[in-house]
Amino acid sequence: MKNLVNDIISIFSPHAIQPVVIRTGLSPRELAALQPMGITSVSWVTSMEELNDAFVKKALDAGAVGYHIIDVESHKPGNDGQYLLAARATLYHINDKVAHG
Repeated sequence: MKNLVNDIISIFSPHAIQPVVIRTGLSPRELAALQPMGITSVSWVTSMEELNDAFVKKALDAGAVGYHIIDVESHKPGNDGQYLLAARATLYHINDKVAHG
């Protein structure tokens, strides 16, 4: 949960991006070799926990080792009164040339 909170705070703070790393056992060299590989989005979650879970699943499905949320918005569709979150995230992979070069 701490990583999720830090990730959300980083959206609004100008500083170096530290993606949420979802693969364990990475060496410091591999962590230093993380680079963006694409952007994904979700538009149907009702909580920050669901948002985190959705991005973890999308990152794993894409073979990514981490993600960084870059945009979050809330909207209220239909008449049910339930607010939904929509967000985009950058997915990260390890640049093998840097990590093992």
